[in-house]
Amino acid sequence: MTLNQILLDASAVLDLSGSIPTGDELTLRKNYANQAVEDAAATSQFPEFRVEYSLYTIGSTQVPLAGFREFECNPRALSSTGWREFQEVELVNRETALSDGDDFCWVTGNPQSGYVANFSANLVANMSLSVIYQRYPSGMPSLTSICELSDPTYVTRKVESYVLYSRGDDRFQTAEARANSVLLNMTGRKMKGTGGQYRTTSAGFENPLA
Repeated sequence: MTLNQILLDASAVLDLSGSIPTGDELTLRKNYANQAVEDAAATSQFPEFRVEYSLYTIGSTQVPLAGFREFECNPRALSSTGWREFQEVELVNRETALSDGDDFCWVTGNPQSGYVANFSANLVANMSLSVIYQRYPSGMPSLTSICELSDPTYVTRKVESYVLYSRGDDRFQTAEARANSVLLNMTGRKMKGTGGQYRTTSAGFENPLA
C-alpha cells in the first residue's frame, strides 16, 4: 500500500473526504505516517526489517552494517571445526572478553556515519560468517512510497490517532486502541493468507470513530 492510499483511508475517517489534505496538513500527516512505522519497528523484530547475509572472511575483523538497529542473534562463523558463536559484548567489557580469549564482537558507530561490527581476533580468514540483524525502516519520502509493514492499516490507524490527539479530540483513544489491535496482530500472528496475500482492512464508508 502506498503512502497516498494510507492518507486517503485516514482522510475518509478524519475529514469524511475522498481526497488527501494539502499544504502543511499534508506534510504533517506524512510525518505522522513515517513516525508510525518507526513506532512499530521499535516494538518488535519484524521480518520486514531483517537483514541476513553471509560472507567469506578474508582476514578483516570489521564488517559494515548498513542501516543497523540491533542484532537478531549473535553472529556465527563456520570454521573447520564447526560453527562458532561470536557473542555481542558492550564496549566496556571488551578487554575482559579479550583476556579470556572468547569469541565475541562489539558494535561501534552512529546513525550518521554508520555502524560496524568489530570481531575478536578469533575471526580469521577462510570462515563463513553469518550475520542477521534488524535495520531501521527506509521511510516513505513520497506519496508513491510503499509501506514496509506487512499490514499498512496500522499506519492508517496511527495517523488517525495522532491527528485526533493534536485536535484534542477524545476519540483518539478509540483510534489508538484500533492501531494497537493491528500491531498485536502483526506481532502475534502470521500475516499472510492463502496465496501469500497480506490481510489488510481498508477503511469503509462508515466512520468507525463516529
